[in-house]
Amino acid sequence: MDHKSEYEKWRYNSELPEDIKKQLQLMEGNDEEIYEAFCRDLEFGTAGIRGIMGAGTNRINTPVIKRVTQGISDYMNENFKDPAAAICYDSRINSRLFAEETAAVLTANGIKAYVYKQLMPVSALSFAVREIPCHMGIMITASHNSKEYNGYKVYNSQGCQILNEVPGEILSFIKRTDIFKDIKSMTFEEALKERCEFISEDIEEAYIKKAFSYSIPKDMKGFRLVYTPLNGTGKAPVKKLLSLAGLDSISIVKEQEEPDGCFTTCPYPNPEIPEVYDLAARLCREVKGDLIMATDPDCDRVGIAVPKGDSYKVLSGNQIGTLLFDYICKNKKLPRAPVAVRTIVSTSIIDHMAAKKQIEIKETLIGFKYIGEQIRILEEAGQEERYIFGFEEGNGYLAGSYVRDKDAVTAAMLICQMAAWHKGRGRDLTEALEEIYEEYGYYREKVLNFTFEGAKGIKKMKRIMDFLRKNQRNGLFHKKTIGITDYLKGKKYIMGDPRSCSMVAGEKPTELPQENIMEFRFSDGSKLIARPSGTEPKLKVYLFARARDMQSAEKIISEMEKNTDALICKQIKGYNN
Repeated sequence: MDHKSEYEKWRYNSELPEDIKKQLQLMEGNDEEIYEAFCRDLEFGTAGIRGIMGAGTNRINTPVIKRVTQGISDYMNENFKDPAAAICYDSRINSRLFAEETAAVLTANGIKAYVYKQLMPVSALSFAVREIPCHMGIMITASHNSKEYNGYKVYNSQGCQILNEVPGEILSFIKRTDIFKDIKSMTFEEALKERCEFISEDIEEAYIKKAFSYSIPKDMKGFRLVYTPLNGTGKAPVKKLLSLAGLDSISIVKEQEEPDGCFTTCPYPNPEIPEVYDLAARLCREVKGDLIMATDPDCDRVGIAVPKGDSYKVLSGNQIGTLLFDYICKNKKLPRAPVAVRTIVSTSIIDHMAAKKQIEIKETLIGFKYIGEQIRILEEAGQEERYIFGFEEGNGYLAGSYVRDKDAVTAAMLICQMAAWHKGRGRDLTEALEEIYEEYGYYREKVLNFTFEGAKGIKKMKRIMDFLRKNQRNGLFHKKTIGITDYLKGKKYIMGDPRSCSMVAGEKPTELPQENIMEFRFSDGSKLIARPSGTEPKLKVYLFARARDMQSAEKIISEMEKNTDALICKQIKGYNN
């Protein structure tokens, strides 16, 4: 793409919104800024688009939203009879505007559009797609990214993020769509007079009722929760569900209670980050709370912090998943031949726990769409009831099959019931986790995020992944490598004697979709997985260790982190040189 000519095409388009026009005017003469904004079309990945808001083809704005929606409209009209789509949005800047523009383009293309009247969580969108029912769904969100970002996630008729060949087919329609000449549209007000309508309150009530059906009833009298929705969509549905579950002591962080896309008190509204709990911890000390809980802006992720005197302990996504799995197994009547699902970057302690309880574990690639797909496969086999739990390390959980994406609403209810149950037994969640480690071994996991902004950042990430792939048989960090998986090639390699002519003793297929991920397994039980993020300008490196005690596990992780930092810095330096 010629970024200069594309800039000129936008610069002199009189129909653009005024804010976009002003941004384009300010760019004039700044070639680097123009390049970043127009070097490419914002990538339509496996489930949609996500990026920084602003002018340009490599940014999120109304022309880009309308072009993507036109491509989806063309795809739907070619593949479905009387197509319908559900639309939902979070608290981010422009989310409602983008949702209304999406509805208007769909309607102009003859597609029935259903829109939530107010902001709602991801799980509510997934539910509406299945309940109405619709052929597709669209969620306007950038999840836990900072305020500069927004995004557009696309769902299939199962309420699961699109996968397999569908993203590529939609992309082919988008590519043939001129961003200014080929868009059919109307105003949102005009759309409401035609084939667009708001999603009924009956659907919203059915959503809460279904979420509550996965409750594991526990007496929560005397249990005190401090909750922050981080200025997102969680407040109403989480409060409503917890009230149904019998929790009558909920203190909400006032500064983070109402929707606010600026996220003034938490610039990175991600429950994985300890700093987001600071205000909640202050409130927790005042009300003598038993647990601190946070949901991200689109309420698909949930995190917790356990009060410890004047401080608090933030549990990782893997630790919460471990506790929830343990709680469900001990307190829920399990079906015959139960199934749980985890991603390749989720803690493997689950495998050992499941083996003891005769629960089948299915392993998927990273992304909840793959967990949703496993539920669909069970459903088609008439075995949907076998599914009991699915999770990923990034604080995403799904305890019921009524939706097919991360569901922080139901997870929030189960976490509170779990914490109240453990409190009744005289312990908090950190002590409950310690008991699990004592039985199954001490597991420690850590995620390293290396940020690479812009077009140059993409090239740097490619260089690092290429290095790992080409040097896979040389080992890493002076550790003995016993296995390597190249998910892009779809192969697992079992390593042989390094003194032999071939270090590879054998190989077998992963039986998973191909993605740009490298995994290294070492003789001390540790593991490293590296991949470029599909939603953020980051290279993510996942570290895993298992040891006889937590101190030893922490030491392994610390060494791996230090060596990973050195490797990444060396590769970046090599690129710059």
